[in-house]
Amino acid sequence: MNTQQSYIKYFSFADDKSIVSFKIPEDVITKWFEGKRRELKLYIVLDISGSMVGSGLKQAKESILKLMESLFEGHILAEKDITCFFFQSTCDVKRFVDNPNLLWSNGGIKDYFNEIYSYGGTDFDPVFEKIVEQVQKGIDSDLAIIIFTDGQGCYNDYNKSQLKTALAQTGFSTEIHTIGFTESHDASLLSWLTKLGTKQGNFQYIQSSEDIQSTMNTTLQLLELDDRSFYVKIGENEFLPIGFDVYGRGKLILTGEAAKIEGQKVSIFKDNKSEEKFDFETVPIQIHPDDPLVTLLTVPYIQSEITNFSDEIINDCSQTYRWSSLDDKRQRFNEISEIVNAHDEKLNNILQTVFKIKSTLRNEIIQQCMDAKNTVFQFKDMLSEALKGTLTNQKIAEFNNLAYKNITKQRLKKTLDDRSIKNIEKMEEIEKKIEEIVSKLDFDELESQESEDNLLTYTCTVSTDNYIDAMREGECICLTLDVGRSEAAIVDPSQITIKKINQTLLSSGAFLNSVAFALNDKKYAESVHGGFYKETFAASILKGLARENITGILPLYINEKHWSIAREKIKPIMGYLVTLDIFGYTYSQISTVPFLVLARALGDTSSEFKRRQAKWILETCDAIYKQSSILRENNKNLFENYVKSPANRTIDQVPNNLVFLGHLFCALRCGDVSAQDVQRWLQEGLMKSLIEETIRRRLNKVQDIEQSMENMVKVLGINQKVYIDNPVEEFEKSYIEYMSSDKNGNNHYADVFRKALSDSGIKVEILEEPVPEAKILKEDKEPELPIVKTILYDSNTYQISDYAINIITNIKKVVKVFIEISLRYNNILESTIADPDVSLDNSEFEYIEGKTLLADAFFNKYSSKVIFATFLQAFLHRQNSVRREAIEADPPKYYEPFSEDTADKVLSTYFDEYVINNTKKKTNEFLSTVTNEKNDVLGLKFWEVDKIEEAAGLLLVDVKFRGRKVFGQILKALQKPSMPLAKEKIEMVISGTWQGITLFVDKPKNSEDPEQLARFVDNTHWFPTHQKVYRILKAHRSVIPDVNYWIRVIPPYKEYFEHQFDEEYLIARRLARSKKRKNTSN
Repeated sequence: MNTQQSYIKYFSFADDKSIVSFKIPEDVITKWFEGKRRELKLYIVLDISGSMVGSGLKQAKESILKLMESLFEGHILAEKDITCFFFQSTCDVKRFVDNPNLLWSNGGIKDYFNEIYSYGGTDFDPVFEKIVEQVQKGIDSDLAIIIFTDGQGCYNDYNKSQLKTALAQTGFSTEIHTIGFTESHDASLLSWLTKLGTKQGNFQYIQSSEDIQSTMNTTLQLLELDDRSFYVKIGENEFLPIGFDVYGRGKLILTGEAAKIEGQKVSIFKDNKSEEKFDFETVPIQIHPDDPLVTLLTVPYIQSEITNFSDEIINDCSQTYRWSSLDDKRQRFNEISEIVNAHDEKLNNILQTVFKIKSTLRNEIIQQCMDAKNTVFQFKDMLSEALKGTLTNQKIAEFNNLAYKNITKQRLKKTLDDRSIKNIEKMEEIEKKIEEIVSKLDFDELESQESEDNLLTYTCTVSTDNYIDAMREGECICLTLDVGRSEAAIVDPSQITIKKINQTLLSSGAFLNSVAFALNDKKYAESVHGGFYKETFAASILKGLARENITGILPLYINEKHWSIAREKIKPIMGYLVTLDIFGYTYSQISTVPFLVLARALGDTSSEFKRRQAKWILETCDAIYKQSSILRENNKNLFENYVKSPANRTIDQVPNNLVFLGHLFCALRCGDVSAQDVQRWLQEGLMKSLIEETIRRRLNKVQDIEQSMENMVKVLGINQKVYIDNPVEEFEKSYIEYMSSDKNGNNHYADVFRKALSDSGIKVEILEEPVPEAKILKEDKEPELPIVKTILYDSNTYQISDYAINIITNIKKVVKVFIEISLRYNNILESTIADPDVSLDNSEFEYIEGKTLLADAFFNKYSSKVIFATFLQAFLHRQNSVRREAIEADPPKYYEPFSEDTADKVLSTYFDEYVINNTKKKTNEFLSTVTNEKNDVLGLKFWEVDKIEEAAGLLLVDVKFRGRKVFGQILKALQKPSMPLAKEKIEMVISGTWQGITLFVDKPKNSEDPEQLARFVDNTHWFPTHQKVYRILKAHRSVIPDVNYWIRVIPPYKEYFEHQFDEEYLIARRLARSKKRKNTSN
C-alpha cells in the first residue's frame, strides 16, 4: 500500500479549535469496498396533509417523479431500493418491492402517485416513528432520506431524539435532505433534520414550480456522490465520523481537547465495529498560515460557523423561555455579531491577498470567498431582524436556502473538482503553449500586413489594444455576451442561455481582470456573473459601450495567427462561462456554446453591423468545427439518421437542435456533407421533424400549458354526457335487466352441477323434480350479456374546441422564436446549396428580432386540425421515455407530424383512448358496486339454499376461486347459525369438492412448483383461520355434535376440537379464568 499518498494536515484557529485535512490512499477505499460503488437505500417522505392541496402536492409529486425518472433510467437505484412514507396525522409506508406491479417501466409508480390526494393535519411524530421502526428493523447499506413538506406540523422532542439515535446507530452512512414548499414550512425543523445523519444533509426551498428541475438536479447529484463514511480515532479520543470522497480526501473540525492533534497517532476505521483500519505512519503536520490550503480550509469553516449560528438564532427565536431577560439574549446576539464581523474581515483579507497571486487555486478561492460573503451578508440581515423581534419564517427559509446552497455547492463541486484536477495541468500546458506561440510570431510583420480598418475594428474597449497588441500579451480579442446558466450546465453546456450579443469587444485578459475587480467590489458574486440562475437574474461584470451587461465572452477567429492563441484561450473561457470555474472546462463546451451564440446571432441581423457579427461568429464556429475530428465523424451519422426515426432526435442523441443545425451548416461549408445530401434531407422533412422535436422539448418546460393540457376532456372537446355518461347508463340498465333474468335462479345452479357430474362420468343418484314445459322454452332462449355501446371519434363531425384553439395559440407563442431561428437556418442552408460562397453579411439574410414571419408562414401552411394533432402528440410525448415507448409500441403510437394523412389518426387514437378508458372506468365502478351487492346476496343465498346441488352449483358458477371477495361472504355464511345442510356445506367449502367434483379452480403463483401445483389440484390443503374455525364451531356445534366430523373435515385443529368437546377440560378452564379475574381485582 502506497503510504506516500497519505497525510494529515491541520490548522489551528485557536487552542480549542482546529480544522484538519486528511488524505488516505485511494486503494484503501478500493480494497475495503472491492471497487464497488456504495449501495444506497432511499426513503422518500411526502407530506399529504390538507395544506398541501393544490400546487403544493402537485409540485411535490412532480419533483419526486422527476427524481425517480433520473434514478431509475440512470440505473442509480432500483424499485427495491426505495421506500415511501406518506404522512399527515398518520403515516403509511409503501415499499415498491412488496408489489411486483409497482414498476417504473410499466407506469405503475406514476399511476400510484397520481392517486395520492391531500387530507388531514400535519403531524411529524407518526412519520418519525415509522422511520425509526424501519431503521431498527435493520438496514444493510447507506441511507438517504428526502422529506417534502409545506407545513408547520406538530412533533415532540422524544420522537426527534429517537430519530437522531436510530440514525446514529445504523453502522452505515445516513443523510437527510429536506425540501420546503411555500413560505409556511417549518424552516427551523427542516434545518435541524439536515444535521441528524452522519453526513450533512441539504435544505432546499421551492418557491415555485420553476425551481423543481434545478432542485431535483441538485438532489440527484447529492445521491450520486460516491462519498464514504468512515471513523477517525485520534490518540485515545472517541471515534468521530468523517466523510471521504473517492479520491480519499476528508475534512474535520475539531474542538475542545480533540483539537490538540499535534503528535497524536491517527487511524481511519472502515466502521466503528470492525478491525479494518488505515494507520497514518506520519504525525499530523501543521500548515503554515501562508499556505493556500489554509484558505481552502478556512472558507468552508466560516460557512459552517455561520450556519451553526443561524441554527442558534432560529432556536432562540422559537424558544423565548430560554433567556432570563432580553438583555441576556441581546448580549449573546452581540457576541455572535462580533464573531461574524471578524469572519467577514478575514474573508476580505483573503480576497486582498489572493488577487495578488497567480496560483492555479486563485479563481476557486475567489469564488468560495464571494459565496461565503453572500452568506455573511444575509446572516447579518437575519440577525438584525432577530434582535428587533421581526424574524419571519420566510426570512429564515431564504437564508437557509442560500447557506445550504453554498455548503452543498462545496460537496457537489467535487464533480467540478474532479474535472479541475485533470484540467490544472492542462491549463498550465495551455499557458506554456501560448508563450511558445507568442515567441515565434513576428508581430511587426503581422501589423504591417494588416489593414487599419481591421486594427480599429478588433480593438479592446477597456485597454484600447488592437488584436495584435493583445496577442503580444498572449491574449485574444473576444465578442462580449450576456449569458445565463443553471447548475445543469455543468453537465450539459447546452443549458446555457445567450441572452444578448453585445457590440463591445474585449481582450480575454481585460475580461478576466474585470471579473476579479467586480468580485472584489460587490457584495454578491451573483450580481457579477449571474450565478446559476439562468434567464431571470440580471448581472454584470462591466458595462459595454451601449451600457449593456457583460457576463461572458467568445474568442473570435480573425485569422489563423490570432486563432492559434484564441483556440487555446477558449478552453478556460468556456470553463468559466459555463461553470464559473476556468478549470471546469470540457470539450463539449467548445462544441456547443459558440453554436448557441451563432443561433442567437441569427435572431437579429437587422443591421449591417449585426450581420457582420454573425459572419465573425460563423467563421469562429467554422474554425472550431474543422479542428474537431471526432465531432465531424460522429455528426455524419447523426445527420443521416436524424430524419429516419424520431428515436434519433431525442435529447440523449441531440442535446440541442439549434446546435445541431449549426453543426450541419459548418459541415456543409467545410465539405463534410455534400449539397446533394443536405438537399435530400431537407426534402425528406428534416425541418418538419426538427420543429416537432423542438416543440416537444419546449412543452416539457411550460407549466401554464401543462396545466391547461391536463384537462383532456376540454382539450379533445369530448362531450362527457354523449360519449361516456349515456352509453354507461344504457349499459347499467341492460345489465340490471340481464341479472334479474331467470338465468340466475337457484335451479340454474343445480343444472350446472348436474352437468359437471355428467361430464365427469361419476354416477350419483339424484332426485330430479319435473321441469315445467314453459320453463324449458324460456331457458332455450337465454338473454345475451349486454355490452357498452361506445361512441368513438368521427373525423367527419369532429370540431376542435375553443379551449384547444386557445392552447394552440399559446403553444405557438412559446415556440415561435425557436422555430423562426430554425427556419432562418433552412433559408441559409438552401442559399448555401445554391451558392457555396454566400456570406452571412449578405443583405438577403436580414432578419429582425421579434419578427416571426417564417414561423407564421410555416404554421399557415397547415390546417388547425393538423397543428392540433401535432401539438397534442408532442405534448403527450414530452418525456423521452414516453416518446420511446410510443415508437416501440406494436403498432407504433407515433405518427408523422404536420401531416394531413395522420392528423385524424393522432386525434382518434387519443380521443378513443380517453373515451374507452373512462367508459371502462365508470363501467368497472358500476360492476364493482353490483358485484359487492351480488357477493352479499350470494353469501345469503348460499346460507339459505336447502338443496345441496344448488349450493355446490353456486360455488361452481359464481365463486370459482377462493381468492375472490365473494368467497369471504361464503365464509361469513358458514359462521351464521341455523344454516340448512350445515354439515354438507361446511365440508364442501373446506374440502373444495363435492361428490367428486372440484368446486374451486385457484391457480398457484408459481405454476412450475410441484408442491404448490399439487395443493391447487386436490384442494385439500386449505383451512380457515383459528378465529373462523371458532365461529363456525360456535354456530353449528348444537346441530353437529360429532367431534369426529370436525376432526375429519378440519384435521389441523384436532387438539382444539378435542378440548371443545371435553366437558372436564372446559370446566377446569372456566375455573382458572375465574380465579385469575379474582386475583387481578384484589
